[in-house]
Amino acid sequence: FEDLNHPNPNINYFAALKMNQYWPEESMKKLMNNFSNPDVQLRRKSVKALGIFGEKALLPVSKLFSKSKDSVIRVSCLKVLVLLASSINLETYPPEVNNVIKLALEDNSPEISLALVSFLRQSGEFGIPFLKIICRDANILKARASITAISEIQEPSIEIFLMGLIEDKSLDIMTRQAAGDCLNISLENYKIHQ
Repeated sequence: FEDLNHPNPNINYFAALKMNQYWPEESMKKLMNNFSNPDVQLRRKSVKALGIFGEKALLPVSKLFSKSKDSVIRVSCLKVLVLLASSINLETYPPEVNNVIKLALEDNSPEISLALVSFLRQSGEFGIPFLKIICRDANILKARASITAISEIQEPSIEIFLMGLIEDKSLDIMTRQAAGDCLNISLENYKIHQ
């Protein structure tokens, strides 16, 4: 556990592998306790270490997010979920993860919003329905981040969805333009050709 403080990232990585192999339960608790530590580097290293724990970290991290009101802890939890989503291939997540998504959708903090969008993007097809909701959010930052994220997912319905955003005049012009940018369509040119 002391090796997590070492400046060499390789030593940090091997320390996390050993934690996962020999003391997973105890290590996960200690690593999650670091999310409230004022040392940003220690928080980052703890997030990375938990990303190595794979599927067994999903529930503890999701439960911590749900019971905490601290935005730093919540962002750290979401960052772990981003790492887990990129390393494990799950078609569905446990209900606790869906609860994290629900709570994060209600939070207007930019850090929470961006971390949530990253998690949904890494979740592939599972994340698409949620990203589609956020694409229409009144918060322009959330909407634009979601539009960019959803446009990176290789799925046939995405282009049709983005065209629908462009055509939806109830949406903010910046949201519509973000959808146009992803499809390389200028709104001015689009209006001319309608």
